[in-house]
Amino acid sequence: MFDAELSGGDEIIRRLGDLHFDSAKMQKFSRLAGAEMVYQTEERFANQHDLQRQPWIPSQRAIADNGKTLRDTGRLMGSLTYVALPDGVTWGTNVVYARMMHYGGTKALFPHLWGDITARPYLGMNADDKASVLNIINRIMDEDL
Repeated sequence: MFDAELSGGDEIIRRLGDLHFDSAKMQKFSRLAGAEMVYQTEERFANQHDLQRQPWIPSQRAIADNGKTLRDTGRLMGSLTYVALPDGVTWGTNVVYARMMHYGGTKALFPHLWGDITARPYLGMNADDKASVLNIINRIMDEDL
C-alpha cells in the first residue's frame, strides 16, 4: 500500500500523547482524522493541485480528452482509504501505479512506461491539514464520550 502516516510536528505528537491513555478518544480521533485526510486528498484530485496548492501539470491524456489529470477512470481517487490504528492513522491506496503518479518517473528508468510521468504529489499533509488534525484533537479532548 502507498500510504502516509499522520505527522505534523511537535504539536500534533504532543497532543496525541494526551489522547493515548484514553482508548475511546484515541479510536475516535483515528476515525475522524483518517476520514479528514482521505477527504483532503480527494480534494487535491478534484482541484488538480499538490499539497502546497500548486496546480498539477496537465497530463497528455487530460489535454487530449479535455479532462482532468489523474481522473480518467477515477480508480486512484476512488481507492483512497484509511486505517485507524491504536496509536494514530494511515491513509493511502493499494493501486499499483499510485507511487508513480505521486513521485513521477522516466521511461529511461522504467522502460514499461508509455512515456515520462510528471510527479503530481497528492498524498501527505500540508499546514492546513495539520491545523485540521489539531482541531480534531482539541474537539475530542474537550468532550466527554
